[in-house]
Amino acid sequence: MKVIGFNGSPRKDGNTTLLMGYLLREVEKEGIETELVQLFPCPFLSLPLVTSH
Repeated sequence: MKVIGFNGSPRKDGNTTLLMGYLLREVEKEGIETELVQLFPCPFLSLPLVTSH
C-alpha cells in the first residue's frame, strides 16, 4: 500500500506542508510507503481566482 499526500497550498514550506509531513511520517511508522506531491508551481492551478459578486 502507498499513501500519497497532495499539497495544493501555494506556500511550499508553509503550515500545510509541515502538517502533511508529520502525517506522512506517522503513516511511515506503520510500514506504509508515502509520497508528498507539491501541486505548485503548476500553471493551470496558479490562475487568478474568479469570484462572483
